[in-house]
Amino acid sequence: MTAADALARQRYYEDVAIGDEYEEHQQPTPEHVAAFLNADSTRGPQRMGRFTDTSVARSEGLARPIIPGTMSTAIITRIVTDWMGPLGRIVSLEVSFRRPVMHNDNLRCLAIVTDAGGDAPDGEPGLVTLDVTLENERQEKPVQGTATVELPRRG
Repeated sequence: MTAADALARQRYYEDVAIGDEYEEHQQPTPEHVAAFLNADSTRGPQRMGRFTDTSVARSEGLARPIIPGTMSTAIITRIVTDWMGPLGRIVSLEVSFRRPVMHNDNLRCLAIVTDAGGDAPDGEPGLVTLDVTLENERQEKPVQGTATVELPRRG
């Protein structure tokens, strides 16, 4: 993607309304989890059990291996950055883990604008608050959060 393509997808503060929704779908597979874990050189094989091994996951009371919380956070972060575009900036991101995300869950990743307030001076970025959720095919919401982002203003 070129810089011009990225800017064409930029979201501006003036274009945002409370209730706007943005949705993506993801399905983290065992291969995605392995690639994610291998990118972190601080983890050794002894710490990967519940994330990669079905028998270890079952011994811990899980139906199947789960994706790491840091990977769930990365998925949430990505939906926020995809929504805001390259000129936006994450001011804060809070995530709450309600239950595990399992391998191969079909995830509906949803961001909803809950506040587009701010009386910033002209030319200053506008603040927008998003509720972000990962929802699986069982209508469970294992990961939920709130993000505050700065969006550029037009002109």
